[in-house]
Amino acid sequence: MRASAPWLKCETLAVPCESVYLHGVRWRCVSPAPVRRIGRFLVGAILLSVSTSAGGQPLVAQDTGAIEVTVRGDVSGGYATRASVDDSPRPAVDAASVLSGLPSVHVRRLGADGSFGTLSVRGAASSQVGVFLGGIPLTSAADPSLDLGALPLWPGASFRVHRGFAPASLGTTGYLGGVLAIEPPSVTDGERTSWWTAAGSFGALKLRAGDLRREGRVTIAAGVSAARADNDFSFELADPITRATREVRRNNAGYASASGIARVAVDFSWGSVGTLVFGDARRLGLPGSADSPTTASRLETSRMAVGVDVTARTGAQGAARALAWVRHESSAFTDPLGELDPLHPGAVVEEAIRAAGLQIGWRGRPAAPLTLGLVADARIEQFDPGDTAQIEAHRVAGGIGFDLVFRPEIARWPGHPLSLTASARIDARSDDADRAPSREIAPSGHLGAALSLSPAAVLAVHLGALRRSPGFVELYGDRGTLRGDPGLRPERALSIDAGVHGDIGTPHLQLGYEIVAFATEARDLIAFVPLGRSTFRAENLDHGTLLGAEASLLLSTRRLRTSISYTLLSARNTGDDPLTTGRQLPGRPAHDLAYDAAYRFGPLVLRYGLDAVAGTTVDEGGTIVLPPRVLHGVGAALDVPRVPGLRASLDVDNLFDLRTLHTESQLTSRAVPLPLSDFLGFPLPGRALWATLQWSFRQGE
Repeated sequence: MRASAPWLKCETLAVPCESVYLHGVRWRCVSPAPVRRIGRFLVGAILLSVSTSAGGQPLVAQDTGAIEVTVRGDVSGGYATRASVDDSPRPAVDAASVLSGLPSVHVRRLGADGSFGTLSVRGAASSQVGVFLGGIPLTSAADPSLDLGALPLWPGASFRVHRGFAPASLGTTGYLGGVLAIEPPSVTDGERTSWWTAAGSFGALKLRAGDLRREGRVTIAAGVSAARADNDFSFELADPITRATREVRRNNAGYASASGIARVAVDFSWGSVGTLVFGDARRLGLPGSADSPTTASRLETSRMAVGVDVTARTGAQGAARALAWVRHESSAFTDPLGELDPLHPGAVVEEAIRAAGLQIGWRGRPAAPLTLGLVADARIEQFDPGDTAQIEAHRVAGGIGFDLVFRPEIARWPGHPLSLTASARIDARSDDADRAPSREIAPSGHLGAALSLSPAAVLAVHLGALRRSPGFVELYGDRGTLRGDPGLRPERALSIDAGVHGDIGTPHLQLGYEIVAFATEARDLIAFVPLGRSTFRAENLDHGTLLGAEASLLLSTRRLRTSISYTLLSARNTGDDPLTTGRQLPGRPAHDLAYDAAYRFGPLVLRYGLDAVAGTTVDEGGTIVLPPRVLHGVGAALDVPRVPGLRASLDVDNLFDLRTLHTESQLTSRAVPLPLSDFLGFPLPGRALWATLQWSFRQGE
């Protein structure tokens, strides 16, 4: 319902068609043969990615961690992958760059760095992925998708992606695509003071600084960041009349942002008390689509979240925890020339989201082979549309759940090689808006098992039922072009995954790998379908089937570090509509590969990265397939001699300046250029140069 996300509707629009008119040209499906060839190339790249080298110094002097590709932490949450700013194999200029290389994680951008971006996990839409910061939900009924472009970074920022299944302790197991859990600053990796600054193409400037320390019983972790960019770049566009190409300048795409985060915790003999404060503000231009550019439309957003947690030990084998939190978000959309809303030129649309919640839980070991976690939580949420014609909506929700891990003793296999897991929740909600109430009781959960044959081979399988409740705009519409339905059923899915992962280590080589296959059958997917001209109505659709495999590999030696992540996905509409059944769901690439390698020569580290995406459709009919694209990146980092902790880096993204792809059109006898994009009509920039300088001082160094 927020003005910041009108283009999110294109992810769920169900428009049955055999072709689409764009810029006056009728586009048709390209031959699948190039897609098959790209697929064979990507699979082959996995087999060729492993190489080794011995001797010399450790590869990374400051970035000592490794990309986790195996199940870590609470195994009741299923497969999870961790990434952090410190361990990122590519320049961590924004959150999207840190997350984009993870298995089954696909980031879609509307433009250059800092522009609107969405996150998809295992083919799920962005509204089906939950986002939490230190247990505080950043997504809600009023704003179900997180804008990755607005998510700031700070020194040591760390993320954990739960793919498909998440622990009940996070507050829900009902997201169809999984959960992104953002970890607050912590001294777990040691006390330090650090800063990072960068200057890049398109007028980009970035700065972040942080301090993590412990003074007696008090732990203080804080970070600040600021960024700005003009984001003006050129791209080629086909003329709708002559079909000749012309160069167009992308304007009104700049942004400026600032943020801060702090966590203070005090330890006592019985436990601890902590406080988390997070806030950010952002102002950005809304450039519009390629064929309908704007010059003055803009959006201003702000967000504040505060959480207070108390942890108390309950004997030697357990601890109780309580978390209370509040969150406030506001946005102001300005369109002085009526470029995006011609019916209301000069209008200022101000909206606000207010939410508060409480969570109480206990985790411990009631018996030697059993680990049990219990949780109960409740929250209230309000959407305030300001003076607009949209509907003010309220939600009261709560739930109870448990996470269980059972490790039985097996005489022939000492050391608890078998783990049986279970996670379940029962959630209830009550919505009210304009005397159109909506209520629901939703059970969800999953079961799992993991068998450790050795550290090099751990087998795991999870299966369960997932749900997502409809959001306010889907239930009640916006009193404009979108019409809601208070009787919408929640999105439901049955999902299963199975795989193997392991770690192999020698004095000169460390190898970690993970291979997982997954399948999801979704029902009652919510989409906005056409209802007359320029009007859409929220409806429950039939079925969708997601089948796929994800593979990750990390290899490091004393000089070399190389990693690869590949996702193969088949996302099909399996409903009853004859125009769309069996077709690929839009925005989900069939092949997605990320490869990174770094090699050290003394104080110098050289980097190479590759991103390849193929088989992405843009319409519900599956008739428009974006041409495959392969982007290259290179970089060099120097640990400055005689200045401990100081590193200078130079990186180039999109090395070969790919800005245009060529697609065949039925109305021309030759291929017509199409701007490189994730969302059709919103071009991406070409080559980008980043110069960075960072310094980190760790306690005791």
